[in-house]
Amino acid sequence: MSEVASSIVLTTLHALHAAEGGRKSNHVYCDLKRKMVLGELTGASILTEQAIAQDYSCAQGTVREALLRLEQDGLVDRKGYHGTYVTQLSEAEAEAFVRLRLELECTAIERAALRLDPEVRQFLTQSAAEYRAVQATGDLYNLVLLDRAFHLRLFEQADMPNLMPLLSRVLLQLHRYTISKRQGPELWRELRPDPHRLVIEALEGGDPALCRQRMREHIMSNIQAFAPAIYQKVFGNAQSEDLAQLPPGSTVAPS
Repeated sequence: MSEVASSIVLTTLHALHAAEGGRKSNHVYCDLKRKMVLGELTGASILTEQAIAQDYSCAQGTVREALLRLEQDGLVDRKGYHGTYVTQLSEAEAEAFVRLRLELECTAIERAALRLDPEVRQFLTQSAAEYRAVQATGDLYNLVLLDRAFHLRLFEQADMPNLMPLLSRVLLQLHRYTISKRQGPELWRELRPDPHRLVIEALEGGDPALCRQRMREHIMSNIQAFAPAIYQKVFGNAQSEDLAQLPPGSTVAPS
């Protein structure tokens, strides 16, 4: 890790990696999930319990438990004696996930803006700082972990717990899809160095309408960079539309 990253105590990232420990099945689950998100395991990959058990030096029952969790995430399709296959995400599905993410997060942040407590504000600020530090290293998976942690913790403040598992799956699938379209750390270094700053600033201002707009812009910029074909289908001429929706005195964030 670079000096930039090492100069920050990565408390959020350390906690996320600590959560990957514990039971052996959790370790197998987390490592396979990482490989699927990064495209190291794809739709062409056939997984067998016996082979995975050998790779991770564990029992097949442990592997079975991990594969069940991956199936719940939508990352694998288990076909009994025919084996387990890594799922593929079509462009149509990815587009639907983007629309769903917009609805979930833009609705949630309006509610969160009215009830954001100091502990959550500190978590968001720390996560954003860690994201900036890790971005400089090109460590793609740690960026994914930090980004999901930021958005899920913010979503918790909306007090809509029944939708939390849905957003978690949406974020996971979209990260996998966008990474598959734009590989390599160089792109991540070219993106905005502080993509969450305007979201946090809007939350601190407590304006639900502005918070919704900043979240929409944040999602737009990511999709525009990683999946331009989907961006056109979902947002179209969004720049002019967003200008019309902004509160007086506001500006659209640069993508």
